[in-house]
Amino acid sequence: MDVSEQEQELQTILSDTFCFYNDPTKRYILKLNNSALIITLLLNNNRQDKNYQNLNVNGNDDEQRITNMPATLSSSTLVISTDDIYGCLCMRSKKQESQDCHLTIYLYSSTKKTFRQTMQRSSKTYTYQKYADFNQNYVEMMKWHESIRRIIDLKKNIPRDLVPKRAKRTLVFINPAGGAGKAYKLFMEHVAGIFFEAEMPYHVITTGNHAGHARDCVQSMNLNDWYGIILASGDGLVYEVINGLLSRPDWLQALQLPIGHLPCGSGNALITSILRCSKQIPMVSLEEFVIQAAVLITTHNVVPMDMAIIDTIDGQRLFSFLSVEWATIADVDFESEKYRFLGETRFTIEVLKHILHPRVYDGYIDYLPYENSDSSTTISNNYSSISSINQLQRHLFPLNEEIKIDDNSKWRRINGPFLHVLITSKPCISKDVISAKQSTLADGYLTLQYVRSGVSRVNLAKMFIGISTGKHFDYNFVEWLPMKAFRIVPNATEGNIMVDGEKVPYGPIQGEVLPNIARCMGKLPNDQR
Repeated sequence: MDVSEQEQELQTILSDTFCFYNDPTKRYILKLNNSALIITLLLNNNRQDKNYQNLNVNGNDDEQRITNMPATLSSSTLVISTDDIYGCLCMRSKKQESQDCHLTIYLYSSTKKTFRQTMQRSSKTYTYQKYADFNQNYVEMMKWHESIRRIIDLKKNIPRDLVPKRAKRTLVFINPAGGAGKAYKLFMEHVAGIFFEAEMPYHVITTGNHAGHARDCVQSMNLNDWYGIILASGDGLVYEVINGLLSRPDWLQALQLPIGHLPCGSGNALITSILRCSKQIPMVSLEEFVIQAAVLITTHNVVPMDMAIIDTIDGQRLFSFLSVEWATIADVDFESEKYRFLGETRFTIEVLKHILHPRVYDGYIDYLPYENSDSSTTISNNYSSISSINQLQRHLFPLNEEIKIDDNSKWRRINGPFLHVLITSKPCISKDVISAKQSTLADGYLTLQYVRSGVSRVNLAKMFIGISTGKHFDYNFVEWLPMKAFRIVPNATEGNIMVDGEKVPYGPIQGEVLPNIARCMGKLPNDQR
């Protein structure tokens, strides 16, 4: 940011005098600029409010994020970064015959709790009573409301094609079976209020009327009626909706709808990846995690994300937003389904079982290496010229045709047997598993990782422990590489292969990365906005 941009950020947009809600003896000057809301207590007889001495709303040093904030502010000044504001409402006083108007600011900011830093939702309400007429007070408060909303919207940096749709509703699918049956309750108790405070219009559809309910809805919906799609569920509903969108004749336009994810399931990989790519750590409790995701959605940036096109042995063509699993990790994923009621704990139970009794999978993996100089990361610019889903495959061969591995081919082969094979397009495959720490939402490649047979149970345990933090790549027995396309060919006829947590017919399977083809409701780190 150059000097002129910094000056523009710090230029005061609005300034006025307010009193504290329900306490007219406390009066404040509020100043708004693009970077911060600055609240200064007007001192009376040298009395200072202890809550406003050298504090900002974060309770830490986050005010340093407000570049070159003037150093002449008094000791009774509160600085609220506009990055922490997700909503603003104007309301009339409930007192009879009162002409006052209240301005409420809704915040989600960092705060210190015992031994740890966490995020907390809060609000601050100030009363405006400059005029003896409510309508005059309301007109002034609407100026504040509109300015704060404009700042929030500008920070979103919405793509030009979505600007005409930003006032339209967002379609919310709630899987009532998600989160051990708590998804609907989580939404109503922790999300609906945040969406109201952020003035975010939405329409809810509760899935479960029949198998593929959400898929049927997105196949038939009018794209012009909606800004985007939000899924209050685990990763299964994300997979269903994405494949529904890609089964439409206008699939490319459908994929321009940004997808938001509320963690109301047992995996929650998409929102975890979104948060980690925005340099946020997912909250520990499910309720705090849901609130964190809801606030991110209300202030989101539209972020591109990679997917993969997948061919299975039975002729299906699928679209993966997350992963393809084979060997032990696929066994863990599939066989933990019977413990779904335990939530994320189900994976831990199965991991322990398979460490004690690991199964070896024989076969081979063919792959097309990715190179840093590869131009496929800009392939999204060419999607508009594609008229058919079949044209998305640029590197794959028919599944029944053997891939030639020789000096004239760029394809390479890895022979088994294997204990662990995982292919991902995102950094996380669940809240507790950072499968590819180096990965982003849209880096233009798939990450292949594998462990060959012969590794001890102790080392297999080390891998599963390390994968919770992404440190498993530090072990030399965990091999990994970036690639553009792959084919897995098992030797046996029975076993487990999972695509985005869904079991597919066992046998040869292949896939190819689709860079930047879809959009999600994410958040760019501050240094990338």
